[in-house]
Amino acid sequence: MSKQLQGEARTDGKKTAVGFMMQESLLPVPEELAKFKEIEPAIVNWLMQYADREQDTRIKNQEANIKMQTAMIDFDLERLNLARSEHHTVKTSLWLAFFIAVLFIALAAILIFCGQEIAGTIFGGVALVFCVQAFLKFGRNQKQ
Repeated sequence: MSKQLQGEARTDGKKTAVGFMMQESLLPVPEELAKFKEIEPAIVNWLMQYADREQDTRIKNQEANIKMQTAMIDFDLERLNLARSEHHTVKTSLWLAFFIAVLFIALAAILIFCGQEIAGTIFGGVALVFCVQAFLKFGRNQKQ
């Protein structure tokens, strides 16, 4: 209802500091309450009940805000866990693709050393093209 404003100023020669304290109260100051009581004695009780209801409403709003913030934090944690699992899947997929590429190139090298140069070259070239194409598609999908 009423707002009280107090001010304070200090100087020490060169510097000046000014501070204000603002206090918001649900009830009027006691002097005003006494004046209200002179006009209508029941108004003080009504003001006290009003202040109690207002305080209860503020507490409920604060509790609702805390619940909402908790829900938002839980949602953010779920998103973080999902991102971590996606990162783990991506990392595993890239390592698997790398090992498959190395295996195909090693098999192509074995074919070449066994005297099958044409088959080894074709097998290694095709495997290398498919692996590079897979990595490029993967990179394009990650950017989107």
